Amino acid sequence: MSTQQYLCKNPLRIAALRAAAQELPPRWFNGIEYLEVMHGEPRLVLHFVHDLGQAPVAPLTAGNVEVRGGQRVRDPHVVGVSASGKQLTVELDDSGDFSRYQLRLVASAGADAPPDGIDPALAQISFGFKVDCPSDFDCRQTRDCPPETQAVPDIDYLARDYPTFRRLVLDRLSVLMPDWRERNPADLLVTLSEALAYRADEIAYFQDAVATEAYLGTARQRVSVKRHTRLLDYQLAEGGNARAWVAFEVDATADGQQLAGCDPDTGLDGTLLLTQSAGTAKRLPSRARAAELVAGGAQPFELLTPVTLYSAHNDLRFYTWSDEACCLPKGATRAFVRDAVAQRLRLRAGDLLLLEARAGTSNGLPQDADPTQRHVVRLTRVDPEADAARQPAPTPRRDPVTLQPIVELQWAEEDALPFDLCLSKVIGGSLVQDMAGACANLALADHGMSPSATQKLLPVPGGRVPRLRPEHGSQLPLTRQAMVRDALGRLTLVDATAPAAAAMQTDPAGQRAAMRVTSDGDGRLWSVQPDLLGSNGQAADYVVETDNDASVLLRFGDGVNGRSPGATEGLSLRMRGGNGSNGNVGSNAIAHVLCGFDGITRVRNPLPARGGTGPTPLARARMDAPQAFRRQERAVTPQNYADMAMRDTRVQRAVATRRWTGSWYTMFITVDRRGGAPVDAPFEDSMTAFIDRYRLAGHDVEIDAPAYVALDIALHVCALPGYFTADVERRLLQVFGSAQGGFFDPDRFSFGDPVYLSAVVAAAMAVTGVSHVEPLRFQRLGRAPAGEITAGQITMARLEIARLDNDPNAPENGRLAFEVHAMGGQP
Repeated sequence: MSTQQYLCKNPLRIAALRAAAQELPPRWFNGIEYLEVMHGEPRLVLHFVHDLGQAPVAPLTAGNVEVRGGQRVRDPHVVGVSASGKQLTVELDDSGDFSRYQLRLVASAGADAPPDGIDPALAQISFGFKVDCPSDFDCRQTRDCPPETQAVPDIDYLARDYPTFRRLVLDRLSVLMPDWRERNPADLLVTLSEALAYRADEIAYFQDAVATEAYLGTARQRVSVKRHTRLLDYQLAEGGNARAWVAFEVDATADGQQLAGCDPDTGLDGTLLLTQSAGTAKRLPSRARAAELVAGGAQPFELLTPVTLYSAHNDLRFYTWSDEACCLPKGATRAFVRDAVAQRLRLRAGDLLLLEARAGTSNGLPQDADPTQRHVVRLTRVDPEADAARQPAPTPRRDPVTLQPIVELQWAEEDALPFDLCLSKVIGGSLVQDMAGACANLALADHGMSPSATQKLLPVPGGRVPRLRPEHGSQLPLTRQAMVRDALGRLTLVDATAPAAAAMQTDPAGQRAAMRVTSDGDGRLWSVQPDLLGSNGQAADYVVETDNDASVLLRFGDGVNGRSPGATEGLSLRMRGGNGSNGNVGSNAIAHVLCGFDGITRVRNPLPARGGTGPTPLARARMDAPQAFRRQERAVTPQNYADMAMRDTRVQRAVATRRWTGSWYTMFITVDRRGGAPVDAPFEDSMTAFIDRYRLAGHDVEIDAPAYVALDIALHVCALPGYFTADVERRLLQVFGSAQGGFFDPDRFSFGDPVYLSAVVAAAMAVTGVSHVEPLRFQRLGRAPAGEITAGQITMARLEIARLDNDPNAPENGRLAFEVHAMGGQP
């Protein structure tokens, strides 16, 4: 019996023996399954496949067992054996060394064949006596069945393009076939070589592209950079479209006609407007003509909100109650306009109103009107107000003296007039009236143009998730509509309840692609999302990706994050085009409208369009993204809560205090609003919703008003010779007023800021005509002096803010007095 065995990875001989015993009639062959070395004893235990009572027929004796091998201990002698079931215990005269030994079952001493009934393939086994003994020596490993070493061809691994790959293949063929010298491109081998080189060039480019796009610093594709920066919590902006206020003037034939706004869910199909194009009427004849003008360079806009047109709303005249040389002052939130019995105004709360100067203040000429004196407000109250059907009130409101029909208009503080608007003025001895007016045919529009047709989405090969592209490209970039936040912090296209100023305060992180994707079969509407991380497997969501060439790719879900469209499911797309800074057109640039009725005599944007931004350059993203994760987006400590509150543009400064309120902690955020605005219930609700995005779980949030400290200040002032004391006092009251820019402007002092006597004296000394200043009182109102003049300051606690309004209607808000005397003591 040869002791040489095959080296096999899957030994199945034991299973074959057991299968033979199951046959009819059974064939019994036994063999060694494994061997067990008894630690510290010269004893081996052989485990057989079957019971030794079945095979072999003759019991095994010491003469049937041989142990061969060893270096220091050679061929240990078997002194006895004992069988029990499947086990055979072998007693030796000595234990072996650290080398390998082989145990064999033989028919007799010195024989090569195994005993009858013992399988020749399982009649021997290799083992070691010292498998459980630790050893510090390195064991030499022998490689069984080493692979055959093959000759490696000489390959240039620097070959990375088509010419070098082609040369490499042809050179290799020349080595393998020395007699082949054909180089004609029509030859089959040359053609195959070139095809192989072409494919190798593609693979090499793909490998290089993968390695390049794998890192933010080397990525060249915009999609790759956007995904890298998203991991760093940095949103790569794709730009946003511009917004503009558009005013219309109509004749009586267009009364009651409505221009439609866009679909608020998709941003499509608003009334189309175009910038000025020479030789084109105000009303565009068709969408095809509009597309021609856009191809020629005109910028398209579409209405975001609908507007109902009335000729009476073209030109609203202010009513000044028989007074002359009047102006609507800066900060005004209320005005009266003339009404007419024959052509009533149909205004309602929520309407937009344009206030504008219509004549120059120096000469009264319309062409010299100041174009910067234009302001849009949203009406909060109209008296008398038209009903829901835009029917005017049955009885107009009249001036009881002149019987002139009038309408009272009011708007929010946020829309307060930012300049003095001159209504009438005496110029050259003559009274010039109606130097300012208003227009109520006003709507909000944004940059972009909706398509007239629907196109199919075609699959893009490759990729782990479904990706589709539009069937046809667009001459305009995809519109990314700017979004605003409502009072509860939610992103929306337009907040019709907010002041007009809020419509231009767009959120840079809130752009939304203006498109509509539907399934051809069941008409399912798919929703665009910034990412699919929050989409479940059944959500019909997708993500829009824009590449370097502004081409659009739609990425769908994989069935886990977002629904995956079926293999045979057709999808259709309508995509709006127009985006970026091209939409920031100047005032009066918009001049045309596409509508189905006549009667529009003028279309204009009284104010420049603004808000249009281009995509963030990749170089800027590579620079900014690594720093984005350093911007903290959660509030844990009181200082964190204060910092988050100050991200609200309405807040000048905030201080947070952590208190145990019985069952949990509550963060009390004391807020100092800009302009000294009150911390009222609506503000508290909006701030609580704003902070909730950053709030730590388990913390309650309460918004508190500051503790205002009223001041009591009196100064003795000496006026210089030649100045009237009344004039000096008037200048002092103006300098120390609480209006914007005054010494006690609410935005000048905040939490804990002391009031320094030196700053008060310096401000008084800077007034024209003041010679000397001496403090008489410098203390908190209603409290006894506590050495503030000696200390030179009035200190404030952590949550206190100094206040001095000097308002006789509210004396509790601080008092300021000046005793002005001329030099020499004469008042």
